[in-house]
Amino acid sequence: MLTIDSIEAVIQRSFDQTKVPGFAIAVVKGEEIVYAKGFGSTNLEEGGAPVTPDTIFRIGSVSKPLTGSAIMRLVEAGKVDLDEPILSYIPEFCLSDPEATDKVTLRMLLNHTTGLPDGGDMVGKRDQGALEEYVREVIPQLSLIAPPGFLHSYSNHHLNLAGYVAERVTVTPFSQFMKEWLFDPLNMSRTMYDPLIAMTYPLALSHDRHPDGTLRVQHNFPENAANYPSYFGMSSVLDMAKFSIMHLNNGRFGDVQVLSPESIEEMHSFQADRFTLSGLASGLTFFTDTYKGVPIIKHAGAISTYNSTLLLQPEHRLGIVTLSSQDYGWEEAHEILSLLLELHEEKPQVFAAASFHESSIDESGWQSCEGAYIGSLRGAAIVSISDNQLFLKLNGEERPLNYVRDHFFVTCDGENNPLDNVGFISGEGEAAPFIMINGSPCQRTIETLFQSDPSAWQAFEGNYTNEVLHFSFILRDETPVFIDEDTEITCVPIRDNLFFADGFGLLEFTEENGVILLTIQGTWRFFKG
Repeated sequence: MLTIDSIEAVIQRSFDQTKVPGFAIAVVKGEEIVYAKGFGSTNLEEGGAPVTPDTIFRIGSVSKPLTGSAIMRLVEAGKVDLDEPILSYIPEFCLSDPEATDKVTLRMLLNHTTGLPDGGDMVGKRDQGALEEYVREVIPQLSLIAPPGFLHSYSNHHLNLAGYVAERVTVTPFSQFMKEWLFDPLNMSRTMYDPLIAMTYPLALSHDRHPDGTLRVQHNFPENAANYPSYFGMSSVLDMAKFSIMHLNNGRFGDVQVLSPESIEEMHSFQADRFTLSGLASGLTFFTDTYKGVPIIKHAGAISTYNSTLLLQPEHRLGIVTLSSQDYGWEEAHEILSLLLELHEEKPQVFAAASFHESSIDESGWQSCEGAYIGSLRGAAIVSISDNQLFLKLNGEERPLNYVRDHFFVTCDGENNPLDNVGFISGEGEAAPFIMINGSPCQRTIETLFQSDPSAWQAFEGNYTNEVLHFSFILRDETPVFIDEDTEITCVPIRDNLFFADGFGLLEFTEENGVILLTIQGTWRFFKG
């Protein structure tokens, strides 16, 4: 049986090793918060206060389940319908593809199948009209990566747009809507969006980790009210524990039925396949998955240097929340879950190479998968057929694809243990326009991949920033290297100006008005200087 001392041993061991500035954790069982504690300091530079369970952190994309839960209250109140086109609520709404505009529903926004790319600038306007202006001016300029409803493609824009639907139908600014419809019923008094309010409470500051290993306060607090619904929330582990209790108890918190059991089930249910052996799929603003064979509901978040984890195991009514001012907490939350439930490591499945005749897909079906694909998160891939066997070359490494089920394959290591998960998503009567690699989409391309001229790379060397985050790109012995704080990542050249960095995705260098730009994952822009 796991004790409080053993929970703290898990945290303290890795906390000391990683030298995290500030961290807080809460564990929920049933309707009780059974453990909550803070570690470290809110500010390493100025002798900050000790972190407590009441300390506020930015929670990044864990904001999304908050937004989704409040919107489900609107559904229950009859103010919106998940499957009604959002044109019903925003008549002037438009996308860059006119045919797609009238197909987008609230459900697609909440389960990430609208087809919008990821994005959302960290710095922008902070006034209450920012979200409306963003929907009017930014959304129509975005190019869809897939037709609405076709596949899962994670995007901040989805939740921002959903948040504006809520703002519009309630005639209430988004942050006030969230307070009235979710935070007040759950007594989440330290959950908010406005940094001017957050600064009146104990607030953990973000810290940059410098190349020499030292941690220094990041004296820049990103603000963009247009992104409040997707990843700009702020909260404490005690408040997020209350939210977890509601989700683990069929929508009830104390004596208040905040959401119906049917809405909770809908949010926690399969919505879109992400093609992984663990069964990862989209729910409504949550992700469903398994961990060591046990079903879990989860979401993670990151903004600036903050990281957050929300991990729920409904069957045992167990929840774990972690908030941190540096990259920390995700692995520790899973380790504690494993210890609490006494889970054991699963033996990896072993796969033998499959031929045409050993799968239910005929040879013509496999041929439709051949081609080159590129994805902002997973990089570049080439699918080919040789000797009746399907192969995947992913970021320069080629391995056979092994059949699991229709449209789903895995690659394996030298002992036939699974490595990469690959799902093929085909259109009617055409070559597969997308593949899903490890849960993220890659789109078919006709461009030549893995051919690059090293002489072009020197122009890209330097430091890059968006005023909040800082990266470097260097050549070491003619090898491209990407640097994030004190971590160096060897890059795979895809084309002359395009590289893959493991953990970051595609890095693309372009020139605009004489300034070199670095775009990460096709979305996040950084200026050389």
